[in-house]
Amino acid sequence: MMMFVFLFSAITDMIVSERKFMSRVYSFRHAKAFWLFIAPCIILFSIFFLLPLFLSVGFSLTNYDGWKRMNFVGFANYFTIFKDVNFYGAFGRTFIYTLFSLPFKVIFPLLLAVLLIAPGISVRNAARTMSYIPVLLSALVVGITINWMFSQEYGLVNYLITSMGFPPLQWSLNPALATFVISFASNWSSLGFYMLIFIGGLINISPELYEAARIDGAGGTQSFFRITLPLLKPTMFLVILLCTINLMKEYALVQGITQGGPGLRTTYIIQYIFDKGFKQMEYGTASAISFVSMIIFALIAYLQFRLNKGGEVT
Repeated sequence: MMMFVFLFSAITDMIVSERKFMSRVYSFRHAKAFWLFIAPCIILFSIFFLLPLFLSVGFSLTNYDGWKRMNFVGFANYFTIFKDVNFYGAFGRTFIYTLFSLPFKVIFPLLLAVLLIAPGISVRNAARTMSYIPVLLSALVVGITINWMFSQEYGLVNYLITSMGFPPLQWSLNPALATFVISFASNWSSLGFYMLIFIGGLINISPELYEAARIDGAGGTQSFFRITLPLLKPTMFLVILLCTINLMKEYALVQGITQGGPGLRTTYIIQYIFDKGFKQMEYGTASAISFVSMIIFALIAYLQFRLNKGGEVT
């Protein structure tokens, strides 16, 4: 009897040990597969973000001119930019441009998404495709195209204005009009991208909610404000976050349309960094501005997360 108990106990221990061993093997395989899958992302993230970030921080502590001179100057570049009026002016114009364009970046794609998922639309797929085509174009190509359309002498828009008996507008010489043109180009080129994000959010809303609202006598407008918008809060938060960051780092469109003019009225923070680094050959100062800008952008994103609670539906 004792021998039987001893053999049973030994067999049980062997089975338990084997199961623990197989569990460790499976765990190792899963961990290996996990790291293999994310390794390309880690490598690309390290090469194109972490390495440039460390280099930028290092250059910001020197007077690097992009060629021969690179002496350690400590925080002198940061003291310089915080005393530079043009630095604050570039950030101020960037914030004004972002606040001006952000509502249109969100409202127009949302309304278009609502329209294109309506049951009565028969050409919705073609309309979605046409709306998304500008997203596929290069930002510089969009900028050059819009610049041609709003050209003061030969532009299509001024041609239509003069054909109606009105004087042509000086799109490139008026700061307000130049900002409007950049905002128009930015909204047009990104309309399809944010529209698709909103369509994904709208499709996930249960049709039963709208059916119940119709039974209770709610109209389309009431359903939109009482059902659609509250349940779209996570999607809305994502779109607002992406729009804010993309607007604050707008560059290619500005270069293709106004090149920062007239004067410095459409020179935003990215253009200011580019001018400092590649035109004035002050790579150390440009790196310091880039690092400060990154911190400010990160703080704005953090505030959006805090204020919107990460887009949670309450």
